[in-house]
Amino acid sequence: MNNKFSENLKKIRKYNNLSQEQLADELGVSRQAISKWESAIAYPEMDKIITLCEKFDLNIDDFLHKDITEVKGEEESKKNLNKYVYDFLSFITNTINMFSNMSFKSKIKCLFEQMVIGGILLVVCLLIGLLGEELLYIIYDIIPDKLYYILYSIIHFAYIVFAITSSVVIIVHIFKTRYIDYYEKIKKEVIEKQEIEINDELENVNKEEKIDKKNKILFKQNEDKIIIRDPKHSEYKFINGLFKVIIGVIKFFTLCSSLIFFVSLISLFIALVISFLIIKTGVFFVGLLIAILSSAVINIILILFLLNFIFNRKNDKKKMIWTFIISLISLGIGVGLILIGTLNFEYIENDKSILKTENMEIDMKNDLIFDIYPNAEYIESPNKNIKIEYTINKYCEMKQTNMQGNIFHMWPDCNDPFAVAKELIKKINEKQIISINNELQNVKIFTTKENIEILKKNYKNYFDYEKQAQNIINDYEIRIFELQEKINKYAQKEWEYEEEIKSLKNEISDLLSEK
Repeated sequence: MNNKFSENLKKIRKYNNLSQEQLADELGVSRQAISKWESAIAYPEMDKIITLCEKFDLNIDDFLHKDITEVKGEEESKKNLNKYVYDFLSFITNTINMFSNMSFKSKIKCLFEQMVIGGILLVVCLLIGLLGEELLYIIYDIIPDKLYYILYSIIHFAYIVFAITSSVVIIVHIFKTRYIDYYEKIKKEVIEKQEIEINDELENVNKEEKIDKKNKILFKQNEDKIIIRDPKHSEYKFINGLFKVIIGVIKFFTLCSSLIFFVSLISLFIALVISFLIIKTGVFFVGLLIAILSSAVINIILILFLLNFIFNRKNDKKKMIWTFIISLISLGIGVGLILIGTLNFEYIENDKSILKTENMEIDMKNDLIFDIYPNAEYIESPNKNIKIEYTINKYCEMKQTNMQGNIFHMWPDCNDPFAVAKELIKKINEKQIISINNELQNVKIFTTKENIEILKKNYKNYFDYEKQAQNIINDYEIRIFELQEKINKYAQKEWEYEEEIKSLKNEISDLLSEK
């Protein structure tokens, strides 16, 4: 046994404010024995060493061979670390429990308050940062550029770390003081009140039933929400007022957005009336009817929810949720019936019954150019003038124009949507889906062989001219892009030269100051 035991015994006795006589009484030995142990003249028996270790919560090996001060320091550090971890986890647990017991409005208010505090701290940090940059800029002309940028980077990084850390600490401290501590206080009061009520209720119940019933009642009552903020509790009036303004703005925009649902609801009722025009489609009609009604109910639920939020009225959550779920199921059934109904429909891509074939004649000119889409088919005929035959939708009319006197252009004008809609409804009742093509089709040009050659040559020259003009435009765009690139390069060089001039001026100033 070495001197570590005697040194550790003396340290641990003084650390616990015990005299040699007091320690001797607790161990059942004489004061002289304690003195000899501390002087390393004599050593105790193993049972006394074990008793000392148990009394002072020590490890035997540490007590006999290590410096107890270092051991205690390590244990203290571990305890402190464990305490910090425990406090952090407790803070998270209390925060989660608190938010789970808060009403939606209280949650929004709490989060908004933290955002306002964070915004204020951000503004303060930015102002201090700008002030610091101005102070640093004062010494810019005194020290070399490289040293200045190194110093600036170090101070900038240190300030960011300090600003973030201090802001987080301030926000957490305010949050803990205003909410977590208050939550713990209210929670304790609620639990004490519940205990009193339960004990009063269970006075006449026998012991075993009392324990069982008490646990059940506690479990049931703990489901109730705890009020985190009551009217008597102090609040920041500025934050409270700002919160009301923000809520007012949110409600205003919510009211504006609810107009969309009103328009949607009106559109659904219009669609409901129109849907009776296709009643002959059977399953398709039934599915469409169910889908429209279900969508209208969902729309009404959303409108009620928004209006209740705007006017601070309570929602009948249970009825609204069940109605919403049933409406979604009905909507799914309606869409399913629509899909089943469409299986009996016939798709007709180009229905000849809604097409018509017409023709027109125009005078031949040597500089005439046809600009028609799609490209026309030229057919030889003895007709010296030009006959144009085409197919279009029977609800459309043909329009034509001579641009610049020699360019002939024609296009269909379909300005009778009601007639088209009527045709579509008729076809749907016949379980047919048709594609409505409003473009020109089967354009044919009848004229002599000589005229055809002239028209083709004119079109080729016109197309080549257009192509050449486009190529010129593309060349100019490329040239403009290249010149812009040169301008950017020269601007970069100008900036570099300005920086170099500034650096040389600083060197000249340094040389003059040294002289």
